[in-house]
Amino acid sequence: MKTGFDHIVDKLAYDDYLRRLDCRAVLDYYGVENDREEPGRHDTTEIVHSCLLDRVERHHNNGDANPSASCNVDRKKYVCWAFWGGNMFDFIAKMEDKEDFSDILPLVRGFLGESTLDQDTFMAELERIFASNPRGAAGSVLPAYDTRIISPWAFTHPYLAERGIDNDTASRLHIGWREDLNRITIPVFWAGQLVGWQARAIPDRGGQWPGTWGGSFPKYKSSPGFPKSAILYGVSDGGRFSGGGEIVVVESPFSVIKAAALGVDRRVVATFGAKVSRRQIDLLAEADHVIVWADADPAGQFMERKLAKSLHRRIQVSLVSPDVGLDLGDYDSAESVEAKIEGAVPAIMKINEWGKI
Repeated sequence: MKTGFDHIVDKLAYDDYLRRLDCRAVLDYYGVENDREEPGRHDTTEIVHSCLLDRVERHHNNGDANPSASCNVDRKKYVCWAFWGGNMFDFIAKMEDKEDFSDILPLVRGFLGESTLDQDTFMAELERIFASNPRGAAGSVLPAYDTRIISPWAFTHPYLAERGIDNDTASRLHIGWREDLNRITIPVFWAGQLVGWQARAIPDRGGQWPGTWGGSFPKYKSSPGFPKSAILYGVSDGGRFSGGGEIVVVESPFSVIKAAALGVDRRVVATFGAKVSRRQIDLLAEADHVIVWADADPAGQFMERKLAKSLHRRIQVSLVSPDVGLDLGDYDSAESVEAKIEGAVPAIMKINEWGKI
């Protein structure tokens, strides 16, 4: 199984990494339990153990007392038989809740054995490679999860009804609720594959229901290694993105969900916040017409300008004038949403107001 790191590492660095990484040291660092060594395929060694990933994303009963995870110390692979598989770089990133390889470099350094290369030189080279090819960039292999992981969260929280999201819409989009976090869960699919999820905080409503444990911040928490800069939320057909046509782009997945609940007859996608990556811009550029509906705050204004300036020479771009304190998810009818979209102005009009690009 190829991972998001494999294809961008040159052969010299990759082979040296494979030889040097001490998988036992990595497992010991994370407090491996119920572990035993077994022969693997092709004369390799497997360390079977209770799944360590269960500590960051609960998916086993009884803490996986009957071990169902293994690490191949020769191939440098980690597999939870019911949940996920990838190389040890990806495993460490998931355990540390990091998205980029550079974030785990200080930790990885401690797990490297002897090398024919100078260690500082080797690490500097790896950092250079991954800095120029971030995880989730175009062409990389995204995280992949078995859909059974979201099954325990298939509950409808009353907060959804408060936001105008009906049960049918929630079921169709697999929106649920995690009791352990007390957060709304939003699974994200891309190319027909579950690539992660976001968990949205729930506000306190006194006697009706408690708010998210420990407060409401951050508003969104993502699954480990969530590739938010490489994808868009809300594309149709199981996350399969197709170019052409018109796309309305917003910041929040909740706005996409609300548009679906209202029956808005538009293709609406979200960028997972106001920070937009080059990869997301390139995806949007596959459309014929992009309508940007950013929030009426400084971050939203930055998003609006970045998309307008990046796209207007490639495709048709229009900009919705947002109402202060309201995003698409705050409207109560498809007609009011359509009215805002129909009132969008050509981006070039605002670009000229902003001055020279």
